[in-house]
Amino acid sequence: MAELKLKCCKCGNKMETLPRGAQDIVINEETGEPMYWNGPKYGYTTVDCLVCEKCQEKV
Repeated sequence: MAELKLKCCKCGNKMETLPRGAQDIVINEETGEPMYWNGPKYGYTTVDCLVCEKCQEKV
């Protein structure tokens, strides 16, 4: 299986897996792009703007 090359768009830390919340995925009907849930603070975002769990926990 290929390694995910994800980076948090807030702090820049590398992520080896999708954050727990980002496992909820929908398809944007306008762009056809997958959108990942980043919690209530960030909502649905594209893969290039995923937020790591540490940043999601910060207030």
